[in-house]
Amino acid sequence: MGEPTFGVLGALQVRVGGLPVRVGGPKPRAILATLLLQPGGFVSVDQLTEVLWPGGAPRSALANVRTYVRALRRTLAAAGVPIEGLRTESSGYALDVPPDALDLLLFQRRLEQARALRERGESAGALRRYEAALGLWRGGVLQDVPSSVVWDPAVSRLEALRSAAADECLEVRLLRGDHAPLVAELRSRLAEDPLREDLWRMLLRALYDAGRTTEARAGYAEAERLLAAELGTEPSAPLRALGEEINGYAARRRPADPGPVCQLPMDVPDFTGRAAEIGQLEDRLATAGRQPVAVTVTGPPGCGKTTLVVHAAHRMRGHFPDGQLYVDLAGLSPRPREPADVLAEMLRGLGVIDGALPAGLGERAALFRSRLAQRRILLVLDDAAGSAQVRPLLPGTGGSAVLVSSRRRLTGLPVHEIPLGVMAREDARALLGSLVGADRLDQDPADADRVLAGCGSLPLAVRIAGARLANRPGWSLGALAGFLEDERGRLDQLQTGELEVRASAELSYRHLPEPAARAFRAFGQLPDEAVAGWTVAAATGENEEAATGLETLLDEHLVELVDTDRLGLPRYRMHELLRCYARELTEEDDRRVRLRRRTRVMDALTALAQVANAAMPTRFLGVLGEPVAPAGPAAALTEAVRARPVEWFEGERRVLVAAVDRAARLGDVPRAAALAVELASFFDMRGYYDDWLRTHRLVLDAMDEPRDVHAAALLRNLGQLHLYQDRYAESLDSFARSRTLFAALGHLPGEGFAAVGAGSVHRVTGGLDAALTAFAEALELFARAGDRHGEAIARNAIASVWLERGEPRAAAGWLEGALRLSRELGDRHREAQVRRRIAVLHELRGEPGAARAELEGALGIFDELADTHCAAYVQQSIGELCLRQGDAAQASALLVGALVVQRQLGDRRAEARVACLLGELHHATGRKQTARRYFHRSLSTWRRLEARDQAALVDAKLRALH
Repeated sequence: MGEPTFGVLGALQVRVGGLPVRVGGPKPRAILATLLLQPGGFVSVDQLTEVLWPGGAPRSALANVRTYVRALRRTLAAAGVPIEGLRTESSGYALDVPPDALDLLLFQRRLEQARALRERGESAGALRRYEAALGLWRGGVLQDVPSSVVWDPAVSRLEALRSAAADECLEVRLLRGDHAPLVAELRSRLAEDPLREDLWRMLLRALYDAGRTTEARAGYAEAERLLAAELGTEPSAPLRALGEEINGYAARRRPADPGPVCQLPMDVPDFTGRAAEIGQLEDRLATAGRQPVAVTVTGPPGCGKTTLVVHAAHRMRGHFPDGQLYVDLAGLSPRPREPADVLAEMLRGLGVIDGALPAGLGERAALFRSRLAQRRILLVLDDAAGSAQVRPLLPGTGGSAVLVSSRRRLTGLPVHEIPLGVMAREDARALLGSLVGADRLDQDPADADRVLAGCGSLPLAVRIAGARLANRPGWSLGALAGFLEDERGRLDQLQTGELEVRASAELSYRHLPEPAARAFRAFGQLPDEAVAGWTVAAATGENEEAATGLETLLDEHLVELVDTDRLGLPRYRMHELLRCYARELTEEDDRRVRLRRRTRVMDALTALAQVANAAMPTRFLGVLGEPVAPAGPAAALTEAVRARPVEWFEGERRVLVAAVDRAARLGDVPRAAALAVELASFFDMRGYYDDWLRTHRLVLDAMDEPRDVHAAALLRNLGQLHLYQDRYAESLDSFARSRTLFAALGHLPGEGFAAVGAGSVHRVTGGLDAALTAFAEALELFARAGDRHGEAIARNAIASVWLERGEPRAAAGWLEGALRLSRELGDRHREAQVRRRIAVLHELRGEPGAARAELEGALGIFDELADTHCAAYVQQSIGELCLRQGDAAQASALLVGALVVQRQLGDRRAEARVACLLGELHHATGRKQTARRYFHRSLSTWRRLEARDQAALVDAKLRALH
């Protein structure tokens, strides 16, 4: 079971797929915390108001709460957290959370289970449940969120439950004879609260039952002295009775009888982490009783399967009083052990002499089952080769259990499988600290993280890295981290003594059939991301063979199935260190084979990106490549991509960016450029500006000299991005270079789009004459090229200049033409843009109702097309309209929402304008402190943009407040 989605038992936490989700802003975090403390219960707006504004709520509290809840919904939905349970009720809200999705509920359920098991006398199960419940606590309740009196009853109740659970857990451990570690924990608890007699009783009982009579007597004397000095009382009757027992019995205990034979290897003294897997193993093994039980631990090489099963076997020895047998099956050696030989070895361990051993496999298996029928034995079978090797070794009846480790999935056996992957980062850090010393780790925490990243949190790799550092006290963590960052030499660094990651990977690889081996090598040239199966097929040039090979790699735990993308395609990932080994193997392939592998993937990605772009709900103001029909395994995806283009781009985004990066660095600039051009429209729609800038700069820097249509398109796209991010000089330069290059190539539409971009820069910066000239030139270019879509864009742009000048009559004709063309072309995105301008036209005419209707229509289209960026601008426009009409509450909600989106997108000019509007709103409603905060935010942003006129206007508004 993974971590719960929501966590309040410590810092406020939201996780999806094991990864943290950042819930931004103190107010949405406080609302989420309040709802989670009362899961499924009604939380009134009054309660939320008290939490958010304990010193007194503003007039806009109700609207602000709604805004914060909407922001919370958007954040959770964007991260993939189900939000159906976040219900809006009359005068409040409620959050329905499944029990497994909130650590608070999970803690309560596990505590109830532990208490039930304790009452039934099942101490082992109760202990596991207590430990699982307490393991959910990461600190104090909501320790990183400012406290509220509204929370006090719930927080106090939870802390009391935690304290009671800890005490009950100690009592169960005492009952089970867990004396040595219990003594240390009880001393620690008593140091915090030395007057608790129940803790003294447990400590003294643990010492006494462990045979440490002298310490027990000294402990009782100390308890007696403390109670007299601090409380003026003598010990209670139960504590006195225990003291009399201790002080009246000083005879030495008889040595315990030797237990049954135990063949288990030595447990790892520094075993770290894996609490969830150990809990699953113990739960399964504890069910052995009337019938035997078998559990397999499977996972990739180096994940610590043997270490885990041996550790779990040691922990469960008490459940199997008749003994523990251990056999290394040598499954991945050149000669795996024969079941008949293994049975002979185990029968000898059970007391059968050689003369009584049957000759055949069947007879030995029957005798083995007979010997186990009336016993409780734990069998540990390490490194199994497969089901055929394990099947004869399983018991038939009785209370025994079998614990198997294997790199392969053991199909066809009556076993419970527990998959084992890499360690959680916290557990990997703890393991490294146990090897090199916690102090050494704390001195360089950043370098420690780099070492763990280089090891991929693989236990074998972490153990090797720790051993190398421990044996080299002069080495720094940073030195080893630097070595591990070099992928080509990483596996050379991860070897010490008999431990070696490369050898571990090679053991698995050399047993693969050829289709699986080809798929394994293909991962060495694929991006270091989760990839769809068709990508592997494209790399190998196969289809059915690639699918078969992937299934084998899954069974061998050499790749993992991480998720299913938005088109319903399974996605596979290979661990970083296995990928390093795959890269070593690909470097041994012929250079032409490596080239074919890489170009097949790049060509398939580009062709599918062109299919997706042709079907996008928005048309980008750029130039795309000539479509090429996908071939090979990618051809089967064409219809799915055409039906859901945005989802395909979203699912493949990281792979696409990595592919551009790799191709540019390897010198295949034409292919890198062709793919980068196709990505800009999606990046523009979703606001992925970092990916946009990275891919375009990387390709342009790799070109000797920009001279072809791809270079011109990349420059135009880069100009658009600079415009969004207020880098106006860079934007104009990129548009000018792009237009010159398009003109030299005779590419009229490209030249027109570059002219539109330059005109937009002039309009935003106040150069309206220059903007009008550029837009008119663009319109002429589009007309000459017969590009009606471009004509609609140019007409709308020309209208925007006239609207800026406050001349609605001059703008009306241009807008009418732009709207007609957009509808004839079926371009709904362009239609929404034109309707946004028409709203300005209506407002200039003094028709606010008509303006609001146009804006609502535009917002509906942008929401339908999932264009968050454009929707934020329209939301801002509606907010401004509401502000001018005196609807302060509605204006505040809309403008705050727009401000959040603009900040996320990095549009500082829009952010500065909206912040100023919010300042004006709060000033008008008498909230001067809030107004001052927004004005300061606006002023600092305008100053960073070096927009002196706008900064002066905001500065004047600030002065007016004083």
